[in-house]
Amino acid sequence: MYLKKPRLTAFIVAVSLIVMLFAAACSSSDPEALDVPVAIEPGVMDPRTIKVKQGDMVTLKILADDGGEFHLHTYDIEADIPTARETDFYFVAEATGRFKITYHPTAEDEHEDGEHGRDDAHGGIFKSEALAPGDSFVFEVHEHLTGKTISFHSHLRPALNGSFIVSQAAGQTGSVDIEYTDEGAKPHKVNVGPGTVITWVNNSSISQTVISGLHADMAMNEHEEEIEIGLLEVQPR
Repeated sequence: MYLKKPRLTAFIVAVSLIVMLFAAACSSSDPEALDVPVAIEPGVMDPRTIKVKQGDMVTLKILADDGGEFHLHTYDIEADIPTARETDFYFVAEATGRFKITYHPTAEDEHEDGEHGRDDAHGGIFKSEALAPGDSFVFEVHEHLTGKTISFHSHLRPALNGSFIVSQAAGQTGSVDIEYTDEGAKPHKVNVGPGTVITWVNNSSISQTVISGLHADMAMNEHEEEIEIGLLEVQPR
């Protein structure tokens, strides 16, 4: 009888290990496509905190009592939300942490005479898709931008920003490379002429974007009437 006890003990330990491994395997999941209903009433969002996991492909189904601009900070994604009409707001939860969500209520005709659609508006000149590490984005400087300073940034990392000055006197009509790293954009500022081809290369460790205009967290004066209505919480997977 005593000789059988070690065998029984070993069997119990083996079964326990199998159960633990199975539980661990079940707890780690692949990214999901999520639809999240979001209701916006004056000054408040329901749910107050949207919780997802890193890598999830999230579509917020937004229904607002009053139309306005919905802004997910740090991700730097904005969308115009009409009154009482469900609107899809899509993003991939790449960055982890807690991120502020604000809302800027607008009158029905405000966007018609506002800055949206202008060259100097956010994304008004160029806006790339998400660039995986090693990917690049190319933009040819147009003649009508002569005399302007064009800012750019990545919506996932405010430190990745810079600008280029367009001038006929720049004498630079060939090509310019701008590198994204985990520390910043190099070079940070360049002089170009009409016809110059600018190539941004993402050599950082995560996906980035190239968007004209200032990152919203660097231009808060343009959003003085924004109201913080909730948070996005992205947990590591």
